[in-house]
Amino acid sequence: EPLLLLWGAMWNSLFVSVLAAVVAAIFSIPMATLVVRYPGRLSQFLERISFTGYALPGIVVSLALVYFGANFARPIYQTVWLLVFAYVVLFFPAALGATRTSLLQVSPRLEEAARGLGRRPIQVLHSITVPLVSPGVLMGAALVFLITMKELPATLILGPLDFRTLATAVWSASSEGFFAQAAAPALALIMISSVPVAFLIIREGVSARSNSGNDVSE
Repeated sequence: EPLLLLWGAMWNSLFVSVLAAVVAAIFSIPMATLVVRYPGRLSQFLERISFTGYALPGIVVSLALVYFGANFARPIYQTVWLLVFAYVVLFFPAALGATRTSLLQVSPRLEEAARGLGRRPIQVLHSITVPLVSPGVLMGAALVFLITMKELPATLILGPLDFRTLATAVWSASSEGFFAQAAAPALALIMISSVPVAFLIIREGVSARSNSGNDVSE
């Protein structure tokens, strides 16, 4: 069996995964800020609601979005945008958890000092909060990218017609018994997924060394 790399499927996987990671990371910043800095019933309710998609099976969320798209959002039905929205619904908690953890390590006194100097809340968020929590945001984006790369049910149900990703290529070939044909997209999926995994491992190692250095200095 020739080793055929599916460039179209590879590009589709990269495109939707990067897009879902960016959208989830962007929305995780205001949500984490609301949960950490303004705790209350509203923030707790929104945080719990955001975990609903992660708790439900992917096929349940996908079928619900099929009904929603076919009846209320026809312009984006069977498009990449509804698929990316499904990814964000499913995997947003991964980005929120990393951003929330990073924000908990930022002292609120820095933001209070910026407000005392006349900065508006949105300016404080842009100039103080976002740069300080950027490592957590990047880690959350890497997690969403990694999970999206291998997502299958949502891609099969909500993807546009003839939209192939590496995950669907592996599933299609292996379900028909053509395991040799599944080798190339599976290898590509592993190699691409290894990039965010390496980032997470390096980031964790740097964080561990930083924490151990702080303990020694104390």
